[in-house]
Amino acid sequence: MRTLALLTLLSASSAFAAVDHEAAFKADIAPILEKSCANCHDPKKAKNGKVKSGFDSSSLKSIVKGGKELGEGITWGDVSKSSLYKTINLAATSPEDEMAMPPKKSHEKNPPLSKEQVAKIKAFIEAK
Repeated sequence: MRTLALLTLLSASSAFAAVDHEAAFKADIAPILEKSCANCHDPKKAKNGKVKSGFDSSSLKSIVKGGKELGEGITWGDVSKSSLYKTINLAATSPEDEMAMPPKKSHEKNPPLSKEQVAKIKAFIEAK
């Protein structure tokens, strides 16, 4: 009986600990991506409505899906498998790399993410 009560309590508390990814995305992540990614990766802003590399940054669902070239944009809990994180982190660590996002040549229109912004996206992806 004690075990059942403990299991019930644990399952109820874990439900409260679950992350609302959509709410967190809208509040914390979308504004970052809007500033640095939307000009090329949001169909409403991209030239002729075509997003580069098939990567659409306009919604969480499309970001999780990823683009044509690099696989899933977000693999929850694993930044090493998340193309969104890998490409923005490259811009911070190796800005000359051709996979770095945003590309160095576009920094005038698409500013690179700060270390704090990269860390925020990393924490968002790592939250399950």
